[in-house]
Amino acid sequence: MALFRKKKAKTEEDIQAELDAKKKASEALKNLISEDDDEKVDISFRSLIGGDIFAGKWFRRHFWYIVLCVLLCIIYTSNRYYCQKEIITQHQLDDTIRDRRYKLITISSQITEKTRRRTVERELADTALKTSQSPIYLLPIEEADTTENE
Repeated sequence: MALFRKKKAKTEEDIQAELDAKKKASEALKNLISEDDDEKVDISFRSLIGGDIFAGKWFRRHFWYIVLCVLLCIIYTSNRYYCQKEIITQHQLDDTIRDRRYKLITISSQITEKTRRRTVERELADTALKTSQSPIYLLPIEEADTTENE
């Protein structure tokens, strides 16, 4: 039913209001475009929300400075995130190295315990191998024997 409603005829007041609004808009545009610095621009909440500040003289003069500040903020933030990521990775690697050192110490002590003479003798008690009761013999090597081999 809303499709078939007839448009209301514009009254003279509506036409005048539209013309006034267009004049105000054109004046505001002229004020924003003009190069005169002596005029004060009225900044209201509505103009901030509407984006009128982006067309102002101050914003046009400082545009590249604002872009530089935003770019530096982005670089600073991304660098901080990257450094935090590297620190976390470094801590994880330190923990891994510490764990592996502890495992190495544990395995080394177990090997030392298993290779002690007492432990080896206890393991070989059931087999035919026995510990030698005679002392170790040192074989003298003469210098003449060494020169012949070379």
